[in-house]
Amino acid sequence: MRDCQSFNDALLAKIGWRLLNNPNCLLGKLLKGKYFADCSILQATEASVMSHGWRSVLIGRDLLLKNMGWTVGDGVSINIWQDPWLCLNKQERPMGPPSEQSVDLCVADLLVDGGAQDKLIWSGTKGGEYSVKSGYYVAVEEEPDTRRNDAGFNWKRNVWALDCAPKVKLFAWKLLKGVIPVGERLLERHIEVDLRCKRCGNNESITHLLFQCQFAQKVWQLAPLLPGMDSSGMLVLMVVWPSICNQKSLLPAGIVNGSVVPWVMWSLWKARNRLVFEGFSASPEDTLSTAIRMAREWSLQSKPEKPDTSRSRKPEMIAPTGTRIVRSDAAWSASSLTAGAGWVILSSPQNMTFQQHLEFVASPLMAEGLALREAVLTCQRLKLQHIRFESDSAQLIKCLSSNETIAELHSVVFDILKLSEFFDSVSFVWLPRERNVEADALAKGDLAMFEPLVVGEIVNALN
Repeated sequence: MRDCQSFNDALLAKIGWRLLNNPNCLLGKLLKGKYFADCSILQATEASVMSHGWRSVLIGRDLLLKNMGWTVGDGVSINIWQDPWLCLNKQERPMGPPSEQSVDLCVADLLVDGGAQDKLIWSGTKGGEYSVKSGYYVAVEEEPDTRRNDAGFNWKRNVWALDCAPKVKLFAWKLLKGVIPVGERLLERHIEVDLRCKRCGNNESITHLLFQCQFAQKVWQLAPLLPGMDSSGMLVLMVVWPSICNQKSLLPAGIVNGSVVPWVMWSLWKARNRLVFEGFSASPEDTLSTAIRMAREWSLQSKPEKPDTSRSRKPEMIAPTGTRIVRSDAAWSASSLTAGAGWVILSSPQNMTFQQHLEFVASPLMAEGLALREAVLTCQRLKLQHIRFESDSAQLIKCLSSNETIAELHSVVFDILKLSEFFDSVSFVWLPRERNVEADALAKGDLAMFEPLVVGEIVNALN
């Protein structure tokens, strides 16, 4: 079950997101006229007299404020010191304090004129658009109990990224939150039940049910795990969770991906419920067999089938007569945050080739975008009029050819489309990597030439 309060906050934040991006809708006009006539919804404050609906909208708005930032375009809308604009994944601002002369500076004061408009983005999704699912995760992390009890616990990696069925992930989340209705938890909620374990008679807690009961210990002893489950001294499940879930399944289990551990916990819980409500007592061997069977079925069903490339590959598109084909690619270094860009203008009798070194490049996708932008600029300088740009970056081509957005490419995509207005006809086409060999070699060659220079400069500096 979802945390209802957090899910409600996430749904309310969706209303705030729509009001922010579509302020001229009927609801937006009504609320703005009454509650925030002189500012945006992000700056709106509580009024002395306000409706329950507006109070709820502000709760969702506050959730947005905790995980929103700016992607930089022309920089006019972004204050250097007050607004989060340094990172797309979390809220980061320059370290202050600012001088009196720079306190009101905008990012535009650091840039040359021109560029896309600044855009407010939601940091919880790749495209920068708010979703209830991502908002729910943020709301859950903001719960008072969460802040107090699981600071530093990575829910995304340790729970939601588990390679198992969604129902098992949700069960794992409930385990770690301590909301599984075992005897002790029910009694804490003032529900009159027998808190004793139905198998051994000891108090039934979550750790007792899953690890300390003799029945559970027998199941874990039989489980094909390396190095094996040791429940002695296990007091706080959240502390040991990453280590127990990373245990590898031995080959006889037949589990291709992931670990069998979450499935065993799920099977123990199901066996407990059958005993309580149906009076059926499964053996440890049957309980483990059920877990392994479910894990194996999930592993086989979730394994993607290899596509039949002989039938699914699309035939090569032939460019119209008089259209120049331009192919671009990039090579990126994570250690130095630099990239090599290469692009090729196909021509007869010999192709025209270009290279450029790029610095302060945050990701390989950004490198691909910058390489294509350089190719567009080159074609503009050469006064070519009919162009087909080709890249092996499917994400980049999709952003240029459709309405799909990726936050980090906001400015680059705007630049490419703006520059493309110079041409009489232009198109952006994806091509397989194996057909982009020449541009790839140029990009890698540029990056390889630069990296030894960095080492040499460091050595010279030390001497």
